[in-house]
Amino acid sequence: MMNTSNERSSNEHLINLPSLTKLNDADGTFTNATVGSQKNDAHLETPSLDYTLKNHDTMLCDMQEDIQWNEQTWLPELSTNTNLLSNTSISNLSNYSFNTSLKELQQSSPKNTPLETAICDVDNQISVSQSKFLSFWHSDDLNCQKNDETTITDERKDDGTFYGLPNKVKMLLHKVRNITSLYDWQDECLKLESVANRQNLIYTLPTSGGKTLVSEILMLKEILCNKKNVIFVLPYVAIVQEKIQAMAPFALELEFLLEEYAGNKGRYPPVKRHRKNSIFICTIEKAANLMNSLVEYDRLHEIGLLVIDELHLIGEGGGRGATLERLLTELIYTNDSIQIVGMSATIGNLNEIATFLKADVYMKNFRPIQLKEYVKCENRIWLVDLHEKEIFTDEKKINYRYSETASKLDPDKIGGLVMDVVPNDSCLIFCSSRKNCENVAMLMTRVLFRSLTEYKVQEKDKLLNDLRAEDNLCPILSKTIKYGVAYHHSGLTTEERRILEDAYRDGTICVICCTTTLAAGVNLPARRVIIRSPYVGREFINLSRYKQMIGRAGRAGMGEIGESILICKSSEMPKIQTLLTSKMENCISNLNTDKDRGINNLIMSSVMLSLASTREKLRQLVSKSLLGIQSSRLGIKTSDITDLAIAELIKEKMLKVKTKPIVPGDTAVVIQSQIINTEIPKDLSTNVQNNERPIITRKKKNIFELSHLGKAAMKGCIDLQSACNLYDDLKTAQNHLVLINDLHILYLVTPYDLTNQFKPIGSVYYDVVTNLSSSAMVVARVLGINEVALTKLRDGVMPKNIESRVANRFYLTLILYDLWQRESLLTVSSKYQINRGAIQNLLTSAGSFAISIAKFCQELPEFWAFTDLFTQFNNKLNHYCSAELTVLMELPAVKVVGTSETTV
Repeated sequence: MMNTSNERSSNEHLINLPSLTKLNDADGTFTNATVGSQKNDAHLETPSLDYTLKNHDTMLCDMQEDIQWNEQTWLPELSTNTNLLSNTSISNLSNYSFNTSLKELQQSSPKNTPLETAICDVDNQISVSQSKFLSFWHSDDLNCQKNDETTITDERKDDGTFYGLPNKVKMLLHKVRNITSLYDWQDECLKLESVANRQNLIYTLPTSGGKTLVSEILMLKEILCNKKNVIFVLPYVAIVQEKIQAMAPFALELEFLLEEYAGNKGRYPPVKRHRKNSIFICTIEKAANLMNSLVEYDRLHEIGLLVIDELHLIGEGGGRGATLERLLTELIYTNDSIQIVGMSATIGNLNEIATFLKADVYMKNFRPIQLKEYVKCENRIWLVDLHEKEIFTDEKKINYRYSETASKLDPDKIGGLVMDVVPNDSCLIFCSSRKNCENVAMLMTRVLFRSLTEYKVQEKDKLLNDLRAEDNLCPILSKTIKYGVAYHHSGLTTEERRILEDAYRDGTICVICCTTTLAAGVNLPARRVIIRSPYVGREFINLSRYKQMIGRAGRAGMGEIGESILICKSSEMPKIQTLLTSKMENCISNLNTDKDRGINNLIMSSVMLSLASTREKLRQLVSKSLLGIQSSRLGIKTSDITDLAIAELIKEKMLKVKTKPIVPGDTAVVIQSQIINTEIPKDLSTNVQNNERPIITRKKKNIFELSHLGKAAMKGCIDLQSACNLYDDLKTAQNHLVLINDLHILYLVTPYDLTNQFKPIGSVYYDVVTNLSSSAMVVARVLGINEVALTKLRDGVMPKNIESRVANRFYLTLILYDLWQRESLLTVSSKYQINRGAIQNLLTSAGSFAISIAKFCQELPEFWAFTDLFTQFNNKLNHYCSAELTVLMELPAVKVVGTSETTV
């Protein structure tokens, strides 16, 4: 229901509208019908789905036969079921009537609403307690509808400080972020006994509840009061960079340092500071490497607090979850003086995570902005109310009068849903794939009003020029930006995404068609979120991902309400109901499934750092992990898994026994077949059977150490399989290294883990290699790629005398080689039919891998000659330039523009 102040009398459907273009049904021509007085569409009040009119006959929203809407304004027609009251609201997006002007809307917006941002943390001594839940779960509406906790407190500690911080921090919050006080839950959380005693803490709230601000206050306390450094772990490079910018004003005013550990940035160990403390803002992988370097150099005592955002990623596959679990396991096993604070909106098994981290738990279901969830199927839309037995309530029929041709192009009426809120408010459209993002963006140019092209024309022209300056402008963006529409996915370069994100924040772009990664990535809130399909690729979305997407709808400071609309087919409605009523997914350990980044890496890291070097201690270490906590539910024994991992590492010559004496009864035997077998053996101490050669692992007093190869892999942060391949490739290069050009070195720095992400196109492969210079062809032949092999590759057949990893890797090397020859990203992208973002990621990864190879070679005396070669090569890769320009490119006033220009 709308507020009483917004209710209208029965004759108020005669609202002020500009001239409408009406289709004459008789002859198919267009006539103009003026309703009320005309008004510039840039100042129209945003309509909402819940606006219903008593007289639907006055609603005209026809679409021209050429699919393009010319109207300067537009209204939906809504028809309700007969059993519902005619004035029942479908949505209260704007909470204002159409007659309310934009100026009134802006004046009515909350002025001092705290934004979700971050500041810093901790008190004094830490005593890790056993896991316990704090009784702060409130029975707020699960849909976050009209949360009563909108009042904000301004309480200080008894000593007159701002939660133990100087009052200057409070002034900075007001000055930089317009935050004058905290929400009740934030105040309550910061006054918890566990916070005062510096105990480990996990706190969980819905997306946009203000979690990050609490962690920032804790971090600032650690830096300013306890004089200790802080590690802040974030999931993506883009978020790390965004957080660096957000906290820079505080670092300048409060005189501490921000150090970025993401992408190619980060130094191991970090520079030791004597006058200022640092907040290390890191991705998961960089944080693990940073922690290892501090342990190795006996500097872990410099850290006082570890903060993990998106803690639920500990259950993510692909190695990232296992890496985070390894980091936390080592920290818990070795150090109880560092406070661990984790935050997340989507964890189903908080009790297990809390037990693992020995943390207290604080939970609240608070959201500062009202969020209404809808499900749309065909021309009907339902409000989601999880308190009702039938969760789909308040059914309405929504009818945007599309022409027949327009309906075929846009059967889900996405254009109508978008026009509800733009251009004065923003809209995110989540799509199932990158290609779908681009298609929907182009679709919007055919169904949105042409009048949108007249909105912020100068800003859009500047945006297009900025994109052209980075590289040749994408033809899709050149069309969509005129309508205030863009797409956003990993196919764009980092610079393009940054420019589009800034344009979205300042209102130049009001619609972004994006993949689901944006929901967990950059902070881009919207007034309305449209989920184009309940699928991510071919997989049906889970509740965690759904919550992340709808969490982008409505943010503090952006109005009083947000809406999410999930579009689905009628056949998918049962699955949607199951999704919405399901429990949040549990975070399950991947330590044993992602072995090279999981348990194998944990064992090798612990042995290298002397955290655990015997079989008994390694068993104890693994038992402290999340895998150990979940061993009962997973039906495994961590002791067996540990023994198996040790045996495998010894077999791969990554691990060896330091002490040779064997104490009788102190030996475990593992047969080779058990190493290959994916099942965990029930008895690892059984006698050797089938005459298989045993591998002996020793217990108790026998100490393990890394082999030279194992230490090189750990120092270079290279997974075990890649380390073995790299060793073989470097041995080959010792005998056949081609230095008449840079192609062979580029091949050696091409990352192994990307070879499976790009499938070579046979015809392209053939054309590129046959056009190489004679000196470059020497490299191809050294790798076994000759004319005969090329012919087979062109026909899609892998030659028998070439490993697929070599052929696929050389294909990526050719892409790097073209960039090395100063070809633009757009040219290379078109040539190899690979998107620009993927090519840029390849280039960045190659630079990082070059550093890894240099560190790898430092630990192997036989490869000493390669060390300086790869160190210098990374600098050249980073700047697309020759050695003579490398020093110049390090200057802060020098900027790389695209791939072929340098400006100062």
